[in-house]
Parts: sequence; structure tokens; C-alpha cells
Amino acid sequence: MTKRTPVVAVANLKGGVGKSTTTLMLAEGLALQYGLNVLIFDFDAQANLSELLLTSEGVQRERNQDRGVAAILDTFVPGKNRSVEDLRIVVEQWNSCCIEELVRKKNRDSEEGWISLLAADPSMRFLEPFLERSPGQGWYDIGEELIWALEEATQFERSQADIILIDCPPHVSTLCRSALKMADYYVTPTLAETLSIWGLQQFTRWMTHTDQTPWFSKPGPSFNERQFVVCTRFSATSRSHQKALEDLKRDWSDRTFSSPIGARVSLNRELPRRTINSLHSFGSRYRGKLKSDVMTLADEFVGFIHSREPHISWSRSSTAGGLFN
Repeated sequence: MTKRTPVVAVANLKGGVGKSTTTLMLAEGLALQYGLNVLIFDFDAQANLSELLLTSEGVQRERNQDRGVAAILDTFVPGKNRSVEDLRIVVEQWNSCCIEELVRKKNRDSEEGWISLLAADPSMRFLEPFLERSPGQGWYDIGEELIWALEEATQFERSQADIILIDCPPHVSTLCRSALKMADYYVTPTLAETLSIWGLQQFTRWMTHTDQTPWFSKPGPSFNERQFVVCTRFSATSRSHQKALEDLKRDWSDRTFSSPIGARVSLNRELPRRTINSLHSFGSRYRGKLKSDVMTLADEFVGFIHSREPHISWSRSSTAGGLFN
């Protein structure tokens, strides 16, 4: 039986809600706690996730070496005469946060528990316009072409992955539409604040609008059943946060909600890789409540997937305890 790899879009039309940090925390939690091989596509030209994993220097190196999303977008630029078949290695194979080395050491050369990244970089802002079309049939055709190019360029990496996470931009670009089309599930980060919740509702209405459903539709559960909502930067002592989340859960009783991820002023110091050659790993970065949030997020997401795909048998790695100590 052919292995099926679930694809998960981390998406919300509202910016600043923690999409990139949620993607990173989920990826690292799944890699270390469950030994999963995680492939990340960074589709956001801000490249925040890529910088967290690779540093700014690493992001520039990927571009200089014709790796990442920009290398694939280059094939759509008229006059460049470059095809997807010209691409060799577009994915950063070596684990950016040294999870691969850490897990191999603990598992005596076991291959499980790595992260690979198809990196973004700011040049994508100048390449994405070559993908845009006016609403109509071509609007969907170019999305199909982009999906084909992405899948063709990452065949090997996708065959090795247990799960694919896509960090989406906060706007309805061709890259974003393609990610949403590719996805089997949707992780939607939000803040427990009025404007952020409005963005969450707008995103959901757009995804389920009759104009979109013919292209986005997939057999099986409805969009609501595929959506996993994560409340980020949550303050347990804030009455307004508590009420906003309670109201959202009441109004959206058919959605799956993770436990909220707490606000931390030190997050920007804890998540980034220190230098391009740093051995600054997951175990040394996450402490206390943040570590607990990451572990809980991974556990609850795995429960969400298992309830929808019982044939998937992800279980905690036998070395997870040691890796988190």
C-alpha cells in the first residue's frame, strides 16, 4: 500500500497571529516527541519561519544555492528558460535545529525525527506576481501548475516525510491558494482578541464559500472537521482572553481546539537559531511552560489526526523523555 503523507496548512488571513511560531513548535514537537520526519514548506515571503530555522545568513545561502520556494517560482518567470527538471536539491536536507544529530545520537543512528525545510526568502515578493491571474479559469489553472511544480521538485523529500506542514502567507496569493488546495487539514492560529477572531471567521467563510469549494473540496469530512484552532499568546489571567476563547468554543462547537499557547515576552530570544552553525537544539531552547505548551500541542494534534485517520499509528518516541530533559 502506498504511503499517504498528510499535508497540513497553517493558515489565517489575519497576520501577526503566530502562524510561523506555531508551525515551528508543532514541527519540533512532532519530530522529537513522536519521532516523525517533518517536511516544512515556507510559503511566506517574510521568511520568518525560515529565519528561525536557518538564520538570515542561512536564508540567503539557500537563495544563492538555488534552493527553496524561490527556485521553484523562478521556473514561472518568462524568458528564464528554466524548468522544474533543472532543479536538483531545493530542500534544506540537514536539520536546521540539529534535531537530526540529537535524535540519531539518542537512537544509535536511527533515521527518525528530522525536519527538512523548503525555505522562503524575500525575493519571492518579486517572483509571486508572475503567478497572478485575474479571477476566472486561469486563476485556478496556475494554482494547479504551481502544485505540480512543488510536488515534482520535492518528490524524494515528500516520500520520506511522515507529515508536511505549510506556513501560509496572510493573503490570498497563488502560493496560499495552492497550499490550501494541497492541504488535508488546516491549523488556524488566532489571538483571543476581536480583530484576530474576525480574521479567523473571515478565513473560514472564504474557505467554505460556494465560489471556492469546487476547487478546494476533498472527499471525506467537511472543512469544519478538518480545522484545528490554536489560540496563541494567551494570557490565563486575562478575563477578556478567557471570555473570547469561551465564546469562540461555544459558537464553534464543531471545531477542534488545542489548549491555548501562553504568551511569553522571551519567545523571540528562545526560538531562533543562534548562528548558522549553531548546535542550539530544541532541548536547550524550550523550558518550563513553553516546553509544556509544545508537548501538549503535539499530543493534541496527533489525537486530532488519529481521530480522523485511525490507520495512522504515530506514537511517542521511546527516547522522547530523554530528549526533553
